[in-house]
Amino acid sequence: PAFRTWCVGTGNQGFSVDYALPKNGGAVPDLESSADAPLKRMRYSHFACNVVHEDLAFAPGVDVHKQKMVLKNNVEHSCGGKLPAEHGHGTEYHAPKETKERWQNMDPLNVMNPGVGGLSSKYKYAE
Repeated sequence: PAFRTWCVGTGNQGFSVDYALPKNGGAVPDLESSADAPLKRMRYSHFACNVVHEDLAFAPGVDVHKQKMVLKNNVEHSCGGKLPAEHGHGTEYHAPKETKERWQNMDPLNVMNPGVGGLSSKYKYAE
């Protein structure tokens, strides 16, 4: 909330993301090099576990969704990282098959977190 408030208060836009890098890694994932470079890029991490949180602010008019997808792609394909890291799959990320199966076994009616991890948001996982 604080970062989003800062963006709104300064007339900018942005996003926050968390990811995990390999134990022997830690490189900063590249962004698309263009005039759409972030105005501000803040990285926070957990000591010794390579979980990274980033807040990126962009000028109005920048396609923030595109920038987020570039970052996520680079984390997974260039840096060998994983998304999400700490804050769960939500509705933006698709969970691994085993995770989806575990959730479906724990919540056969799909009432606890409908739509999470790429699963259906409908009752009993109906499509």
